Amino acid sequence: MVILSIIPYAIRFYEGKIRPVLTSWSLWSFIGLALLLSYRSSGADANVWPAVFGFTNPTLITIMSIWRGEKLKKPEVHDWLCFGFGVVSLLVWWFVRQSLALSQYALYLAIVADLCAAIPTLIFFMKEPEGDRSFAWFLFAVAYFVAIFAIKDQTFANYVLPLYMTVGSLIATLFLVIPRIRRRVGLKEWI
Repeated sequence: MVILSIIPYAIRFYEGKIRPVLTSWSLWSFIGLALLLSYRSSGADANVWPAVFGFTNPTLITIMSIWRGEKLKKPEVHDWLCFGFGVVSLLVWWFVRQSLALSQYALYLAIVADLCAAIPTLIFFMKEPEGDRSFAWFLFAVAYFVAIFAIKDQTFANYVLPLYMTVGSLIATLFLVIPRIRRRVGLKEWI
């Protein structure tokens, strides 16, 4: 389901109906790699596939953005924080990747980095909610929620990523849905 969430997003982006924030998407590509590696090392097994597409999906959007001529904006403090947390997360993962117990700390750092990367997109959603569509974000949230049911090893480290992604995607969805409800925008403009 996570891979399916990128399809409507990529189509609407290609059509010019949404404007992804390249800074966030490029950071999410980088952080997606850190999340994937640290999540897998933290014990994720059957439930690792959403993390795989949590890396590939933003990478695809980043590539499409660069291909369309989008430019990275000058990095702000939260961008540098995100990048810093991402680098530290990857370094921690590299040194502790053989330890199931210690790898979870790299995962937590990567989640903090991901949260920092979301800031420019959420600010964009507040200022220009018509610049994105809610359906893909909602589908992403549902996909990560469903991934919770694939968890075999009942540990906090296995639950934290799908729960974070579910809640974060639902928040993004709300930032896009509430203005559409207030303006009575047709459902066609939500997809």
